[in-house]
Amino acid sequence: MECREGEALALRAQTHFFTFSISMKHAFRSLAAPLLGFVLLAGCARHEVNPSATPASVDNNAASALANAANATATGKKFLFDASHAETAGNADWVLDVNGGVVPRFPTPAQSGISSSTPETYWTAALSSWGVALVKLGHSVENLPPGTPITYGNSANPQDLSNYAVFVVDEPNTLFTSGEKSAILNFVKNGGGLCMISDHTISDRNNDGFDSPAIWNDLMSNNTVQANPFGYSIALTNISETTSNVLASTTNPILRGSQGAVTQLKFSNGATLTKTAGSQAQPLIWRGSSTQGNANIMCASSTFGTGRVFVITDSSPADDGTGSPGNNVFPGWTEVPSHARLHLNASLWLAKI
Repeated sequence: MECREGEALALRAQTHFFTFSISMKHAFRSLAAPLLGFVLLAGCARHEVNPSATPASVDNNAASALANAANATATGKKFLFDASHAETAGNADWVLDVNGGVVPRFPTPAQSGISSSTPETYWTAALSSWGVALVKLGHSVENLPPGTPITYGNSANPQDLSNYAVFVVDEPNTLFTSGEKSAILNFVKNGGGLCMISDHTISDRNNDGFDSPAIWNDLMSNNTVQANPFGYSIALTNISETTSNVLASTTNPILRGSQGAVTQLKFSNGATLTKTAGSQAQPLIWRGSSTQGNANIMCASSTFGTGRVFVITDSSPADDGTGSPGNNVFPGWTEVPSHARLHLNASLWLAKI
């Protein structure tokens, strides 16, 4: 998206109890569970596991929990949107909902009140349209609030990744810790879905020396699980264009999924991807002037273990134009009809629907 720098919003964690209901229209049961507060230590969340558990038992238990989360209801999957890595820094609001500067676990008003006619302004943040659309399709969505740890296999964490089918991270602005990188990669390796969104190079919103391309490349190249797990890297580029250079396929579930055909993609200051030759990554859309090869890629899909990954290197297409007071955001979600289709088709593919 356009480079829009500013002061980072304060990151805060809360402790409270919640009760919410999902409409029987979507075959959900009423749920009630405590939301535990976590303290942000040294500016980084921690990866935590049960110290008495063996690595094998942690991995097996987490994989079992992930399978249960993916099949929790007859029709619905659980989507977790990250807010723990300064996604609201500066002029950004890359979360489902922000209330008075605070990102809640559950967007308000409650998603049980969403119907087919509910406007995206039901929630206020740049990804609210995406979240509302997923709920209309019968799924449930949550934010991972600032200060909440990213873990995989920690039964004490109610927002452990094993409890979700898909993890969405839109333009992270702080590095993932070693434990967080292991949690994310093992989540995917064991069947989870990861949606990776970056912005263009030199887009550091909180002035800590790292922007989203650098942070994603660090995850993929500097971890203890597997180097280059997805078969691509993010090139340090900055492009703006509208392209129709889409993979010619009538069966690709992301480009020709249930939410409609994807025929265009507009970047307003985004980066590009480079595929590792011979890797499992599948480029989907390229720059307009490019051949359909291993460079100049604007979005792609991949796999790792039994999980799936979708990556797009501009945050603008997901931006719905709503955000915290004073933030200057843009309606990319509706600017090009293919934008909503692309993100929703990718969401459903990641969730294995």
